[in-house]
Amino acid sequence: MKFDDILEVLEADGKILNFRFSKSQIPMYLCIRFMLIQSLINKEFNLSNPHVKSNKKSAKEILKYIYHTLKSNLFFAPKKDIYIFSSGIVNKFENDKYTNRLYDEFYQLFIDNTQIIESSVKLSYLVPKKEKIYFKDLIDIVIVLCSKVVKLKKDNIDEINSFIEYLKSKNLFDANDTVLDDLKYMLVKTRKRMSISFWMYRQFLKIKNPKVIIVEDAHYFGHVSLFAEAKKLGIKTVEYQHGYIGLAHPAYNYHENIFNEIRAYLPEYFLTHGNYWSEVSRTPSQKVHIGLADISNKIVRIKITSNKILFISGGTVFEELNQLIEKSLKPLKDLGYEILLRPHPSEMLAVKERYSNLISQGIKIDTSSLYDVLQEVDIVVGMEVSTVLYEAVCFTNKVYMMNTKYTNFYEPKSAFISFYDDIELIKSIKESKVLEYNADYFWDSNWKQNYINFIENIIGIKK
Repeated sequence: MKFDDILEVLEADGKILNFRFSKSQIPMYLCIRFMLIQSLINKEFNLSNPHVKSNKKSAKEILKYIYHTLKSNLFFAPKKDIYIFSSGIVNKFENDKYTNRLYDEFYQLFIDNTQIIESSVKLSYLVPKKEKIYFKDLIDIVIVLCSKVVKLKKDNIDEINSFIEYLKSKNLFDANDTVLDDLKYMLVKTRKRMSISFWMYRQFLKIKNPKVIIVEDAHYFGHVSLFAEAKKLGIKTVEYQHGYIGLAHPAYNYHENIFNEIRAYLPEYFLTHGNYWSEVSRTPSQKVHIGLADISNKIVRIKITSNKILFISGGTVFEELNQLIEKSLKPLKDLGYEILLRPHPSEMLAVKERYSNLISQGIKIDTSSLYDVLQEVDIVVGMEVSTVLYEAVCFTNKVYMMNTKYTNFYEPKSAFISFYDDIELIKSIKESKVLEYNADYFWDSNWKQNYINFIENIIGIKK
């Protein structure tokens, strides 16, 4: 299966967009698109969910969450020209405080005009903050609570059932597959929340009257009501790249036949980290190269000489990663290498469960600052397509990605050193193979001026 085959089946004729929620006229497909396509990819490659359920919150933790949700809710935020809606998970901990890794530098450039608004991380806030941050969760809570008393009319249910029957006709799922049930549940939940969601965001935007909103994950359509209301009010809409993008990323690649129809529900501008990422995203949003301040500021030109190898986990094929490291362990140690394993952030709660055998054999679990550890290692190895591999090229020219059916699906022309198994990996390491590409291809180093130019051009604020 190729990703473009999925797009051809689902989107080429555009008929899938004809099924819309009444009143809002938003295509139902967009609301479940990522979930639908990702489920097909997961099924094809037998992928695990990298996100591990968090432990039950204590009464103290719940009270702390409620306190911050109310005390620093987004309606208390000062009026600014630029509002940045960010996830909380992109924070980093430095000098005893949390800083937004993606957006803090943008905030500093237009500090008098910008306000960052974050979401919680599994009902917890990463505090204390370096800068004054307000939180979005209050709107989410109100929307969810109000939706509990909403009862859908028969016409609404019929709309959803009709769309589900259409999906069945595509013959993408087995008879016993539960994905369609999950999609129907998601559509019902979305429809119940829609009216209150539009109303809440409309009130917020009217009160604050920003000139531009920058919204993380906008291409996933989880913020479609926020975007719809912003566009009605003439507010510029933007998304800034937050992670990996490739030609088979479900959120950032659409069939060109539906570009005109979906343009209204996507950000007007999509800011990328560099030329490479713009090339591998197929979206009707206008792409603008910006760069990534966090990595540009951390690159140290004098590389520390080391004998360390860092294995990267994306959380979806951890069993196969265990096998690869176990098979490579003795040969690498014989070559004098120290081996580190960096888990995916969303699997941290399951590290001991997933990697206990490796830990018992002396493998060190790395949880340090990513760029600090990249500065220390000589070789980086991954079995999944990950932003970390692209970041690693700024620190070392020995970055490996395993050639599997899964990685070839996402990256048929990989920029990294390719290997098929532990034997080829060891052989390539012995031969000291290096990359053909440099960091400039992926990361535009002129991020500061690029962002200043963008803001000045679209809303007229002068730095």
